[in-house]
Amino acid sequence: MAVNARIGIVWRGARESREVPPRLVPVFEALEALGMTAEAAPYDEEADMALRAQLLGCDGVLVWVDPLDKGRDRNGLDALLRDIAARGVWVSAHPDVILRIGTKEVLHVARGLSCGGDTALYRTAAALRREFPARLAAGTRVLKQYRGNGGQGVWKVASLPGDRVRLQEATHRDGTAEEMPLAAFLDRCESYFTGEGRLIDQAFQPRIVDGMIRCYMCGGRLAGFARQFPPRYGETIAPEETFGLPAAKTMLPPDAPEFQDLRRKLEHEWTPRLCRLVGLDEASLPALWDADFLFGEGPGQFVLCEINASCVTPFPPEAPPLIAQAVARAVGGAPRR
Repeated sequence: MAVNARIGIVWRGARESREVPPRLVPVFEALEALGMTAEAAPYDEEADMALRAQLLGCDGVLVWVDPLDKGRDRNGLDALLRDIAARGVWVSAHPDVILRIGTKEVLHVARGLSCGGDTALYRTAAALRREFPARLAAGTRVLKQYRGNGGQGVWKVASLPGDRVRLQEATHRDGTAEEMPLAAFLDRCESYFTGEGRLIDQAFQPRIVDGMIRCYMCGGRLAGFARQFPPRYGETIAPEETFGLPAAKTMLPPDAPEFQDLRRKLEHEWTPRLCRLVGLDEASLPALWDADFLFGEGPGQFVLCEINASCVTPFPPEAPPLIAQAVARAVGGAPRR
């Protein structure tokens, strides 16, 4: 059934330019196929009041804006989105939902799930200095800042003789590494604790040499997969040489036979349990989000390494119709403002 609703689609861009990014065109088309009016609503910090006025005239809003972008964050946008949501506009993903499932802290919250594992949380630089060296002594660790994207502030830390460490940041796709004293690295990490900052600490997964699986979700339903491979995949590569993965992804449909066990666990076990852990119901889940998994050490084992809910792109061709259906369920029957 057609839904009479106006839906604003937000991305970071100049307000004077309403040209839709190609990656979002299928979302516009899917919304309009269900009778909704999709509006371009680019976000510019200097013109946020104009955006606020536009979005208050909408029934719902879909948002694609990274947590960090060229030194800018989402604080202003998130405040705007909270305000319009409080006034009755449906927002996906709502900033408070992102804080529950879309930051790296969710890895610590989910550590008790079968896709969780050896994960610690440091809320202060003092806690990091006190607790991290002992964990590092037991094996290579991965430190992740609370909010970020594109591998920013994600470090693989390996212990070296003489209280030194070998470091790789996930922004580097070519195996670039540096060495320094552990104490100097911990000094560097102090910047991650400003404001709401904290660091999440996971055991390094050696099967990163086999790549990663991204699971695209529309609410509680899987929309498709992406298979991501490390450089020189297929060659014999030592795990210590691999960390940041290339951006290229191979999209796979939701019924890809090799990942049906992962799909079953995600839809019927992990997502419902995660919702209970963070205090969300399925209806509050974003219209589009994704969960990234590495292969665990045993057959059929997977390890959660990230959830993205702020700006999920690219996405499989099966996703836009499911996004539109999720929007229609959320705003169906809502009067135009």
